[in-house]
Amino acid sequence: MKLFLTWFVSIAPLFVAAQNIDFAWLNTPCANVLNCDSGCSACNSPINQGTQFFGNPVTFLGVDVCPHPIQVGDNVLLTYGWPTIPDNEHGVLVTGIAFTPTYLDSVIIRHRAGADGPQRMSVRFGINENMPVTVMADVAVESQFDNSVFTHLGAVAASETMVYGFFSLLLQPYQGNGGSWDLDELRIVGSPVGSTSVQDLSLPSNMTSLPRFDALGRPILERRGVRFYLDRSRRVILQ
Repeated sequence: MKLFLTWFVSIAPLFVAAQNIDFAWLNTPCANVLNCDSGCSACNSPINQGTQFFGNPVTFLGVDVCPHPIQVGDNVLLTYGWPTIPDNEHGVLVTGIAFTPTYLDSVIIRHRAGADGPQRMSVRFGINENMPVTVMADVAVESQFDNSVFTHLGAVAASETMVYGFFSLLLQPYQGNGGSWDLDELRIVGSPVGSTSVQDLSLPSNMTSLPRFDALGRPILERRGVRFYLDRSRRVILQ
């Protein structure tokens, strides 16, 4: 955590009007909790600074997740089951919503490879895409905690047929030998984009391009399950 905070303090003057989305997986009660038999419980809900730009709980695809304490009240997520090469069945999906146009200044990921863990990580990113396909980076994963930093990701804004804009970040560690990939913290920094007009927030007639979220705010992937709808933009899946 110290390295993470030191990096951000050094660039803080650049983000005077920044809005942060923070994932720290603290040992605090919340609506979305991660736990495992051999570890602790961790809050999977983000800490959002604003009401116009905010994140959703992280979705883990095809891997086992176990929070372990790294210091009092703070956990690191140990994740297992990563493939030799990236595929669409394994990943960590981070999503967020922008009700007003927001420029993504940076994404900071504090992580490491456990013993025999993944040696590399593919990073996909997309704006207004449910599942991103564009690989924006492929980085080495160190054996000690380190920060991977990605900057100038673009503006998140709604199109004419959308109520809000959204972003999707897919992390895909790979090239390991059965060991863990450990995720400590993740921060997304955005800043408002200047606009000369007031956005129309009335419901559009075409809602097909919007992602769906469950009652806890988690993105819903198009998989089998019993569904019932809360309104035109939210639904709950019962597995």
